[in-house]
Amino acid sequence: MKADYRRRPDPEYRFFLYDPEGYGFMFFRSVEERDAAASDAILGYLDDEWAEEVEGVFAGEVTHHTIPTNVTMKPKREDFDSEEDFEDALAEFGDSDCDYACNYELRPLTESDEPVGDDHE
Repeated sequence: MKADYRRRPDPEYRFFLYDPEGYGFMFFRSVEERDAAASDAILGYLDDEWAEEVEGVFAGEVTHHTIPTNVTMKPKREDFDSEEDFEDALAEFGDSDCDYACNYELRPLTESDEPVGDDHE
């Protein structure tokens, strides 16, 4: 496939094609690019007869995506006067393997998928 596509949607690449037996989700700049890729994908199911999996090929336009919100960054040692205060803050944070804690919300695709919140740096 020579089409210009992305693996994740963004405001520029919002037209999608899903091909369950091919490349999975693909996001294109235009309806025309998406539809050309869809034609190729559908033809790929033609062998001696049609494969039933062709019914799993679908296309559309992404309008919303899920983004992290209410982000709280993991405490840093240099932000505390004592090791005890730092350890207390880490205990309240939760899983210390994560860089931040957050919620997730469905938002318009025009909003960035970068973590957002009062404590995000």
